[in-house]
Amino acid sequence: MRASAADGHDLECEEVLSIAWNAHIRATGRQLPTDAFVVRRPELDPTWNFDFDDHAEMTRRLPRLAALHLE
Repeated sequence: MRASAADGHDLECEEVLSIAWNAHIRATGRQLPTDAFVVRRPELDPTWNFDFDDHAEMTRRLPRLAALHLE
């Protein structure tokens, strides 16, 4: 992830999820079963309802992530 950020490449959801998928195929030679993933999403914390395009707020709340991705 750091190398991707350093190269200016943003990993999107599908790209991140494909890491485990591809690792399984390389290790076993087989596709994952169709029911291999169960997505459970916790309730979102209402205090995280802020403008993610606000660089100052992102830097305050997520300093390490902001350091990787914000200019």
